[in-house]
Amino acid sequence: MLQRSSDPIYRAPDEPASHAAEDWKTPTVDLREMTRILRRRWKAVALIPVALVALALAYVLSVDTLYTATSTVLVDPRRANVVETNQAVLSNFGTDDATIESQTLLIQSVAILQRVVDKLKLASDPEFMPHPGLLDPVKALFSSSTPAEGSNPADTARSRSVEILQRRMKVTRQGTTFLVDINISSEVPQKAAAIANALAEGYFEEQVRAKYDATRIAANWLNGQIDSLKSRVVTSEQAVEDYRTANNLAVSQGVTVNDQQITDLNNKVISARVQTAEARAKFDQVQQMAKSGSDPGGINAVISSEMVSKLRTQYADIAKNSADLSSKYGPRHPLVANARAQLQDTQRLINEEIQRILQSTKHDYDIALSRETSLKESFDKLQGVSSISGQAQVRLHELQREAEANRTLYESYLARYKEASAQESLEMPDSRVVTKASIPIRPSSPKTMLILGLAMMLGLGAGTVLAFLIDYLDGRVKTLQQAEQISGLPALAALPLIGVRELAGRAKRGRGDLDNYDPRTIRLLPPSLQPPLMRYAIEEPGTFFAEAIRAVRLAIQRTLRIDPIKIVVVTSALDGEGKTTLAANLALSLATLGIRTLLIDGDLRNPGLTRALCPHADVGLLQVAMGEASLEQALLLDRSTGLSILPSPAVKDDNAITELMFSERITDLLDHLRQRYELIIIDSPPLVPLVDGRALAELADRIVLALAWDQTPREVVSHTMELLAPVHDRILGTVLTRVDLNKLQFYDYYRSSAYLKPYGTPAASVAR
Repeated sequence: MLQRSSDPIYRAPDEPASHAAEDWKTPTVDLREMTRILRRRWKAVALIPVALVALALAYVLSVDTLYTATSTVLVDPRRANVVETNQAVLSNFGTDDATIESQTLLIQSVAILQRVVDKLKLASDPEFMPHPGLLDPVKALFSSSTPAEGSNPADTARSRSVEILQRRMKVTRQGTTFLVDINISSEVPQKAAAIANALAEGYFEEQVRAKYDATRIAANWLNGQIDSLKSRVVTSEQAVEDYRTANNLAVSQGVTVNDQQITDLNNKVISARVQTAEARAKFDQVQQMAKSGSDPGGINAVISSEMVSKLRTQYADIAKNSADLSSKYGPRHPLVANARAQLQDTQRLINEEIQRILQSTKHDYDIALSRETSLKESFDKLQGVSSISGQAQVRLHELQREAEANRTLYESYLARYKEASAQESLEMPDSRVVTKASIPIRPSSPKTMLILGLAMMLGLGAGTVLAFLIDYLDGRVKTLQQAEQISGLPALAALPLIGVRELAGRAKRGRGDLDNYDPRTIRLLPPSLQPPLMRYAIEEPGTFFAEAIRAVRLAIQRTLRIDPIKIVVVTSALDGEGKTTLAANLALSLATLGIRTLLIDGDLRNPGLTRALCPHADVGLLQVAMGEASLEQALLLDRSTGLSILPSPAVKDDNAITELMFSERITDLLDHLRQRYELIIIDSPPLVPLVDGRALAELADRIVLALAWDQTPREVVSHTMELLAPVHDRILGTVLTRVDLNKLQFYDYYRSSAYLKPYGTPAASVAR
């Protein structure tokens, strides 16, 4: 048995402190001790499991059988839209856990549940209609939720059906995936599957509706923005044109007229400069030849002149003809003279043509120079105009940029508006069904075996805890070892409990002697009429009971060899602990050895020994001590053993009893009896409730303390030892009485009937 660390343990005043420290060591608990606790507390261990299993079975039989259908949905945030757009009007879901959990809660939303209730008409389904319960009147007293005045009964029934559906629904996410299970429980398998699939469809419809509403709102907003942007574009472009007109900044092919004119004049000025340079070069060449007297015929303009070339060809022909004529007719022939005249005329024409060409070179140079000068003046004028309009062009560019930005934003919003308008009728949910709910074939609730198994396991656990708790809180003495630890005294023996059947059988044997018994002539009851336990040790010497009595007797005999004791007081802490039975059997056992033994009933207030052996005795201890009767008148003799008995008839005067126990008369009487008997066994009153027993203990040579097994509390034993502290050295030891040897094996196997069976007959001794 588990021993509490707070259990009080009595020690003698002169006991060393080291022994006290050893006694207070915390005892260890091994598996064998735990097993013994469970075996001896098996009723507590079995009580809770049986009760819980019974409650679980009642629950299983009372609840409705439900079938669960599961529809699996994939929340796919990356699913592509049907309409391919460069820029999505509404962004898709995210891929974080919060988004998936949000979708899980959306499936359980009231809006979707109401859609399913309306679609399947669950408000009129008896399964989804609230049923009155036994505790409804009590709940109504404490509930503040009452239907509002004027509420529609149909709406109320619909709301209650939604509440019931919420209790029948369980939406869970599969780990960290995008898969969500929609579990619906119903009493009808087909209905469970239909509701699960309807919830999935309702979830998709809610997604499409939400996206449609968002797209429509976005389209309306974009349409409003487009109207505003359109007016802004028109205004900004009109401002550009007005400013250009006001500042003469006309544009041709993307360039202003002024800039285009400057570019053209610049090109013409460059070309004029080239022509002037060429004409000047020709003119300079002619001037150089004129100064040097060179033949001007080598000038490129002369050489390239067709007229000069023809005249020179003609001159060559005439010269050839003149030479032919001169050789044929002589130099003085008219034909020759005529030919010479033609040569002179031709040469003159050539010279005139060359002079004309030379003069045209000067003229060309003057014209080119004049044209260049004119173009340069026009270019300078246009540059002046351009510098004046530069600041105006800066402002113009600013207005153009603003107009371009407004036009770009307008075009962007217009494109997005067209995309949103096209997408309104083509919205698709961002989720899809992976597995449609099928009709379940096995019920999901209640899980009979699981519930019963859990009830059994919880019951066993609670029962085990209860058993250990009861055993821990049980402060009654159970073993001889505990008696030794608490009292600090040796445990002499364990007196077994005699069964009721055994006692009843022995009582039947005295019925025949009852007719021959005359209380007027025989004061001591015959052995057959005495209570069976009073002589059990000598009548059943082979039992454990007799063995325990002999163990106590042996302790007394061992003391007699060392110290000549005379008076042995048998007492107990409380009444009903078996001290009278122990004293009677111990005295009879000593008497059978031939020892002159006297058994005294010292309990004057409750003389149990006298009632058992000589209920009709009229004189006894009090009368002898007070001198009202002689010792021989009061003594009774058991002829079978030679035991002398001094009874104590009941006394109603408590003052006389108290005066006797604390007077010299009882001392003188005991001193007189010491001279006549070798041993005196006194059945003492209990120590805790009465002071009489403590007074007798101070007159005794040795004290034997009886403790009722599984009855006497440890605190009472400790208190008893405190009461006996003045005579602690006289205490012989403790004896456990009424010990159930069959149960003792769960506390102390080696002192139980299981261990002692080969050495005695415990069956009759321990049967209840």
